[in-house]
Amino acid sequence: MDLKKLQPSIERQLALLGYELVLLETAREGGDDILRLYVDHLDAATSHRRITLDDCVAVNEGLLAWMDVEFPDLRETTGVEVSSPGIERPLAKAEHFLRFQGCLCRIQTKTPVNGQKRFKGWIAGVEGTEVVIEEDGAMKRVPLEEIQKAKLAPFDEAKTPKPKQVQARLTSHLNGNPEFEDQNDAGVETSAGEEQ
Repeated sequence: MDLKKLQPSIERQLALLGYELVLLETAREGGDDILRLYVDHLDAATSHRRITLDDCVAVNEGLLAWMDVEFPDLRETTGVEVSSPGIERPLAKAEHFLRFQGCLCRIQTKTPVNGQKRFKGWIAGVEGTEVVIEEDGAMKRVPLEEIQKAKLAPFDEAKTPKPKQVQARLTSHLNGNPEFEDQNDAGVETSAGEEQ
C-alpha cells in the first residue's frame, strides 16, 4: 500500500469532515493489515478541543463510506483504525514542531545525523528544512526528511533538565508576537476501529 499516494486523498476527505490528518501509518495485527489514522480537529491549535471517542467514530463512519467508493480494493484487504493523537502525540510535519515549540520530544532518524539516530530534546522550532531542538544544553538540527518517527514526550518532562536556549528563544518570540500560545495540552488517547 502506497501511503504517499493515499495520504492526499484521505487528508482532503478528512478536511471535509472537519478533521486534520496528523499521521497515517500501516500495521499488521493478528495477520490483518491495518490502516491507522491519527486525527485532530482542524481548529485544534486555536480551539483546544480534544478528540473524543465520538469524534473517532464519526471519522471512522464517514471515511469508510467514502473509501468503499474510492478505494474498494483496499477496503477488502485492510481494516481501518482512527485514533486521537494522544498525549504522546506524533509529530509528522513541520507545522507540528512549530505548534509544540517548548515541549519535549523524542525523534528517531532513518540514518545517523552527526552520529546519532535517537534524540530527546526541547523543540526550539523549525529552520528551513530542519527541526531545531535543545538536547542536554546543546542545540541540534535534525533534517525533516531524515525523521523516521517523532512524538511528544510529556512523561519525561519532569525528569529532564529544563531548556535554557529554547526558553530564551520562546521568550523572544513571545515578546515579538503576543498571540503566540504554547500548546502543552495534547489530548487524551481514544480510538475507534473497524475489524475485518
